[in-house]
Amino acid sequence: MADEQSKNGAATPDTEPADDLSVTHHQVAGLRYTATAGRIVLRGESHTEDAFDGHKAKAEMFVVAYTLDGADPGTRPVTFAFNGGPGSSSVWLHLGLLGPRRVVMGDAGALTGPPYGLTDNTETLLQHSDLVFIDPVSTGYSRAVKGGKSKDYHGFTGDVESVGELIRLWTSRHGRWTSPKFLCGESYGTLRAAALAHHLQDRHGMWLNGLMLVSSVLNIGTLEFHPHLDLAYPLFLPTYAAIAHYHGLHGDRPLPEVLAEAEEFAERDYPGRWTGAPG
Repeated sequence: MADEQSKNGAATPDTEPADDLSVTHHQVAGLRYTATAGRIVLRGESHTEDAFDGHKAKAEMFVVAYTLDGADPGTRPVTFAFNGGPGSSSVWLHLGLLGPRRVVMGDAGALTGPPYGLTDNTETLLQHSDLVFIDPVSTGYSRAVKGGKSKDYHGFTGDVESVGELIRLWTSRHGRWTSPKFLCGESYGTLRAAALAHHLQDRHGMWLNGLMLVSSVLNIGTLEFHPHLDLAYPLFLPTYAAIAHYHGLHGDRPLPEVLAEAEEFAERDYPGRWTGAPG
């Protein structure tokens, strides 16, 4: 149960947007931690002709951060997590996997019906790392500022730059530049994480200690079959062979043997058979 709460910087319709954060304190599985939730304002340089007008608010990004109380920020790891879509908030990794609380909805294949409850997540990653869950612009509570263009953040580059700026701001304001830093992305978030690793290093000199890729997809063209993009066909073939083995269509052959044959065929012979290329 929360025993303290504070808010700051709430904007009014006539003022420049400001950070709006709520801080609470909790305990789970013997871990005492601080939760900080709310919106952080992204700003960019504004110019009129050759005159510098200052830093103007561009977007407000929603984050939920969990930090272990009493830990040494110089050695305590921090993991920045986000889901994919693109177009999804971080709720799935937050309340389904990594966070200190999780949704109670049964197991895969035996899901319970709504309404769903919350319970302590005794397997939370908070045991090993502080957590910062990030909602990209136009997901969750993250939005471009009034009058701003949301589409500026919906492309590959705008998405990476805005999430990267949020990570830089959070790291700087919490004194975590010396902390081991990780990214955890899911689905499209794995592509975002890979791009962010380069962007943070190149733009801000921030070197990461590792990436966690959940349901990895680093090439979107491999997800579906397309008439003019053939790569998915050989990549799917070993999985189909494994499915056939599961249903008994390969007799008593061991699965590793079936997969090895399927992978060799997919790499060497199969592409030439359906593209018309020699093989």
